[in-house]
Amino acid sequence: MSGPTPPKGKLISHFEGCSVDDHGAGWSSLWDTGNSDLWDRGKPSPALIDAIEAHQRGPDDFFCPFHANGARKKALVPGCGRGYDVVMLALHGFDAYGLEISATAVKEAQHYAISEMKSPQAYNFGEGYQGAENSTRGAVTFLEGDFFQSDWCTGVEFDMIYDYTVWPESNTWGISCWSS
Repeated sequence: MSGPTPPKGKLISHFEGCSVDDHGAGWSSLWDTGNSDLWDRGKPSPALIDAIEAHQRGPDDFFCPFHANGARKKALVPGCGRGYDVVMLALHGFDAYGLEISATAVKEAQHYAISEMKSPQAYNFGEGYQGAENSTRGAVTFLEGDFFQSDWCTGVEFDMIYDYTVWPESNTWGISCWSS
């Protein structure tokens, strides 16, 4: 016997009945009205930090921030929000790019990045990470645009894309649009 259906959360209700074409405006509306607390956890992904630090030991490791020729690798975080993961990637040596559909989110991410790159919080690093003081920091860049459109991509090629928000939000239309 199943119990009563739990009430829908504010985030689900916000997008319910909304066409895919209107999702960008929906996300921007949430940012513009100060509702980013519905999804913002206030720090970078601990799992991403663990993965990077476990596989960043040598030049052949995937998460080494440099190519064999010494060029810095570029990482993209679509749907980056305030940019926690973007900044953390830069602190680990990548040139990190955050993409957001909301102008408000981009401004908040830029503000966060300025502060955090000057004085990084411990939550950007795993316990006992030795590279925090010795690593050269990468650059942080935030772009405003729709991940499923090509107008935001200015010829930069990325070595890594870290996504956990845009792809789950997409559907068949979005996937086919992006892959083309």
